[in-house]
Amino acid sequence: GSAGVKRRCSQPPPTLASVTAAAAAELGLPRSDQGVRRAVLARIASADRGGGPSGFPAGALARRYEQFHAESEVLIPAVRGALSQREVPLPTLASLVDRSQALTASHLRNTLEETEWLPAAARRLGAVAASAFGAGFGGSVWALVEAGRAREILAEWSRAYAEEYPHRQAHARFFAMESPPPGACSVV
Repeated sequence: GSAGVKRRCSQPPPTLASVTAAAAAELGLPRSDQGVRRAVLARIASADRGGGPSGFPAGALARRYEQFHAESEVLIPAVRGALSQREVPLPTLASLVDRSQALTASHLRNTLEETEWLPAAARRLGAVAASAFGAGFGGSVWALVEAGRAREILAEWSRAYAEEYPHRQAHARFFAMESPPPGACSVV
């Protein structure tokens, strides 16, 4: 290096996952414990007053953490548990997915009217579960339906969307997958 030049290396900022893990370790509790959630919320309160360089309003970080904790530490493990049962408890699965969708809309606040409407419409039409996904402010929606009703629900869902959002229909794509493709085996 050049003489007289000091090099500063900094740690990347903590993630919600790392803050949760640290609080859980410090408290000796599982990450999903509500005591961990409360401890992290108390730690972030001073940074969550709004008006800072992020431009987020007061309370935004707490809302995002509430959603993150519920999704990552409660809902996903519960969905994994439901799906691992010999007979998947569909009402339980539906309730968990509905909660995830609701938290995305209420806490992340990064959905569009359409990505809130589509899961609700799919459920009204008979989907077992449905939710938006993607990076926010757009994205996609999936619906889990009985195989024997997939084509019927798909057609009804597409038709209902075209009626509700005729100006968006040209850009919408509805399709069914009867069996999912294989997942990633490795990342290089």
